[in-house]
Formats: sequence, C-alpha cells, structure tokens
Amino acid sequence: MRNLFAIAVVVFSVASGAQAQDDKEARKVAETYLNALSGAGNEAGKDLLLGGVTMTAQLFTLENWEIKAKDAAKKEELDLTHAVQLMNDLDKAGRSALTKLLGTQQVGDDLKVHELSAAEAQKLLEPTRDRARKFLKDHPVLAYVMRVDKEVYWHPKNPMRAILAKAAGSGKYTLEMHRWVVTTKEGPRHEAREWPLRVVRFKAGKLDTGWKVLPASDWNAE
Repeated sequence: MRNLFAIAVVVFSVASGAQAQDDKEARKVAETYLNALSGAGNEAGKDLLLGGVTMTAQLFTLENWEIKAKDAAKKEELDLTHAVQLMNDLDKAGRSALTKLLGTQQVGDDLKVHELSAAEAQKLLEPTRDRARKFLKDHPVLAYVMRVDKEVYWHPKNPMRAILAKAAGSGKYTLEMHRWVVTTKEGPRHEAREWPLRVVRFKAGKLDTGWKVLPASDWNAE
C-alpha cells in the first residue's frame, strides 16, 4: 500500500511539474506578444499569432497592458478522426444552408431565385446549429477554439480550421488552452477596457503548433 501511495505521489508530482512548465511557457508567449503590441518588446512577437500575423494585427498597437486574471488551463485529448468528421459535417450543412438562404437553386447553367421568410431561414439554419452543438458537446475545447457556434467560424482567416484540416488523419490530438483577462487603459481619459487573451497549443501526430496566441474573433491583435 505504501509503495502504491509513493507511486501515486510521484505521478502526481510529475504531472504537476509538467503543467507548471506549460503554464510558464504559455505565460511567456502571452507577455512576449503583449510587449510586441505595446512597443516594449521586439515586433517579431506579433508572429506568435496562430496562423501568422495578419495585416490588421501588424498595424495594431497598445499603449499599455496588465494581466488581471487567469482561468484554469483547459486540456483535451480526443479522437482526431471524429473531430475532422464533425468539422466536415458542419461545413457541409453550412454550405447547404447558405445556398438555400441565398435563394438560389442550380438548374443547369441557370440560377432560380426564391424569397425566404424569416421562419424558413431559421428552419434552414437548424441543421447547422445541430452539428455545431454536437461539436461543442463532443470536443468542447477544440470547438471553443474554432468558434463553431459563432459566425467567425466561417471566416477564411480562421486558423484552426486550416490546422485541423492539415492534421486530418487517425489517432488522437492534444489541445491545451490558457486564457487571461487583460486590462488596457485607452484614450485621453485612460478608460479601462478588459479583453481576453488566449494562448493555445495543438498537437496531432507530427504536427505541433507550439504555443501560439489565438487571434480574436475580428482577427485583430486583441
């Protein structure tokens, strides 16, 4: 019994040490990125954005920043094939709904236009919502990072969609996310504004993104 207890303590200590190291590395990425935005560090820190720095992010700056709080880290290790299938199902439902919502129907080379009522539009969107809800239920951390329940999921600059497609294969993926609340004081009155900063790392097979800053929903540096 004592040996089992000792083994459990060692395993717990190793796991705690690994998590502490992850926390430290993720925090360093967050601070490097914030320093790049505020001019306190090298601008190369903007390259820490997942998917690469966008034009908007390249131009974005902060006068100051302060990390006020941090959520508990979230980690997920689940089946990659299932996640990719859910993404494909959601995309298929979205394309179908979009075609119908636009009121177009392909007939040879001709397009026939139909007007939809609000009730009909809601009905058409429901299959997409069903698939989004399933994604959120089965892969909550990945779905959150991909914003499957938000319009920005469909944005062509959504980096996680490209990464998941690139990682397509068998086996499992590991995704860890750290979320901080950052406060900045802006404008002549130095009004405080709070916003989230998320640092993630996705691994699947040989693919490893390393620790990266997740772009905000409007794809600016925030």
